[in-house]
Formats: sequence, C-alpha cells, structure tokens
Amino acid sequence: MSHSQEAGERISAFRKRRQLTQHGLAARANVSYSLLTKVESGSRPASDAFVAACARAMGVEIAAIIGDTGADSTRDERLGGLLAQVQTQLDLFDLDPDETIRPRSPVVLREAVRQMNQVAQAAKYEPTATVLPSLFAELQTAAHLWTGSRQAAAWGLLAEAYRCAHTVGIATGYPDMSLVALSRMDWAARRAGDRAPGLRAAREYLRVTAYLRKQDYDTCWSLNAAGRAHLEGTDQHTPGSLIAGGQLNLGAAVLSARVGDASATRDYLDEARHHARLTGEDLETFWFGFGPTNVAVHRVMTLIELGDYSHAIRLGETIEFPAEWLPTRIGHHHFDMARAYQRMSMPDEAVRHLQLARQSAPGQARRHPSVRSVVTDLLRMERHPSGALTRYAGWIGM
Repeated sequence: MSHSQEAGERISAFRKRRQLTQHGLAARANVSYSLLTKVESGSRPASDAFVAACARAMGVEIAAIIGDTGADSTRDERLGGLLAQVQTQLDLFDLDPDETIRPRSPVVLREAVRQMNQVAQAAKYEPTATVLPSLFAELQTAAHLWTGSRQAAAWGLLAEAYRCAHTVGIATGYPDMSLVALSRMDWAARRAGDRAPGLRAAREYLRVTAYLRKQDYDTCWSLNAAGRAHLEGTDQHTPGSLIAGGQLNLGAAVLSARVGDASATRDYLDEARHHARLTGEDLETFWFGFGPTNVAVHRVMTLIELGDYSHAIRLGETIEFPAEWLPTRIGHHHFDMARAYQRMSMPDEAVRHLQLARQSAPGQARRHPSVRSVVTDLLRMERHPSGALTRYAGWIGM
C-alpha cells in the first residue's frame, strides 16, 4: 500500500473516531467533498496542504496522518482511546446507578471535581480524560442515592464534571463530545437546587462559544437570551448568578464586535465590568476566571474583532494576571495578542506571544485553531521566516 493510500485510510479512521461524516469533515477542513472521498478510498494522493487542512479540522497531528509513529502521534492515539471511554460514560448517564460504588463524602467529592477542573484548565487533557469516567460514575451514584441537600449538591458537582468534559472535548477536536457533555450538564443542573439557575445560564454561555466558532451569530444570540432567561428572578445571593450574568455580557460583547457594533460592544463590556466589581476575581465558579481581569482580556479581544489593533496591543500589554489565573485563559490572551501583532505586520512580537502561550498552556497552544491560523498567516507574509517561527510551526505539526 502506498503512503498516500495509508494517509487516506488514517484520515478516514480519525474522521470516524470523531463521529464526523465525509461532508462534515470536508466543510470543516474547507476541502472538496469529492476530493476527500477519493483520498480516503486511495484513488487520489493526499497533498501536504490537504493533509494539513484535515489535521487542523480534526485536531490531530499531521504526523499521525502521514504515519510518523513518534511520540506525538502515539500520544494522540492514547488520548483518543481515553476520550472514547469518556464518551461511553456520557452515553450511559441514564442507566441505574452502580450500587457497588460507595461515593466519598460531599467535601471530598467537591475537592475532586475542583482538582479535575484545575487540571483541565491547565490544558492537561490526558490526566483529565483518565479520571473523568470513574468520577462521572461516582457522582451519578451519589446523586441517585443521597437525599436532601446532599443530593442537590451531588447533582451540582456532576454538572461541573460534565462541564469539564466539554472543556476537553472542545480543545482536543471532539466537538460532538463537547455538545453531549453540555447536554448532560444541563440535565444534572436542573436538579441542583439553588445552584440550578447559575449552572444552566453558564451552560448556555458555553454553547454560545461553540456556535461562535461556526460564525452562527443568530444561534449565539438565541443562546445568550436563553442564558439570561435562566437568571430571571435571581439576585446577587443566588449561587453563581453574578458570574454567569457577567460572562453572558462578555459573550454578547464579542458577538457585537464580530458584527462591527462598537457601541453595543462597549455597553456589554461596561455591564460586565459592573458585575466584576461585585464579584472580584473569581477563578473557580464555572471555571470562567471571571472578574476585572477577564473583562480587560475581553476588551482586548473585542478591539481586535473591531480592527483596532494598535489600541488592543497597547491595552493588552498592560494586563497583569492574578496569581493562579487559569492557564488556558492566559494562553488565549496571548493568542489574541499574536493575532493583533500579525495584523500590524510585526511578526517578531507575534511569535513572542505565541511562545508565551506555549509557556502558559502547551497542550492548548499545540491544538488551538487560532494558533494555527496565526502561524499560517505569519508564514505566508514572511519570505524568509525566522528560526523561531519555523520551529514553532514544527512544534504544532505544520
């Protein structure tokens, strides 16, 4: 079998593992459906550009498709196997609880969920995927067997654990798993007592981010409105309501910037800033890292969306992150800064921020589509790319 045929078979295998149709992958990778079918069948060779496009769309390394059996390819295969187990446990949510499981105390389970989300927000996806299935099973059992306030607490913790599965799925190229996890999050959140409104609103914000990537802005606005509806009748004493409401305002600001509405963008950011003054820096409620710093980071993001790159750069360079701020949020800020510098034709500064993103959350930087987009644009604009840029491109598999 030729290397081209092997590449086609591997593309097909990765596509099926991610539960994508050929039409779905072709659309996501922006390649011809007809060409994809021919490559997968082995009747047409897979060009380097075609392989790179499919790899980016599926969140896998190019080396895994072309047959490089090095450490990165092996690691991706191992993560795929772990995530398959997570998907299975997500699918088994409606089975009777396993009564052979003896759930740990609410305090211990709360700390277990907290630690798991910390690991996920540090972009350490393998350790997260390893533990999630057993944690789901334990929390499901607790939620069914416990009563009263302990039961409501268990449902809330289960919703938070499902949120963690969304984080991993969206970051590793398993968007279908992410959507299922968010569906399960709402299923559990409905039963979480006074935490239900905040959790359900937070879930709608996370769905906004998924559709934002698809540029489906009408759906984004519908989901934003649904999130706000969950918060009707709540006040600042309702657990998580201020955080969820503030984050929904940040999401609305990004949406407004995407469509060029600078006035609405400012209004939503001001409203989010009001929420942040009340909450202070809150890293862990829903794992948004909400607070004044996140508002500032989103202000930079929206300036970039509006095309005001110089203003974004001036503001972005002044931001100081609180101790223990979420690594993935720091990484995302550096992605944005790299994009702004690339648009300003300042490649060295763009690469500097890409390297800072790598330092903050390497697992995220290696996979995130924004990083690949910036690196691609930098390579196109530079006739003689720097050694730092070419090494970075190689590190992310380009």
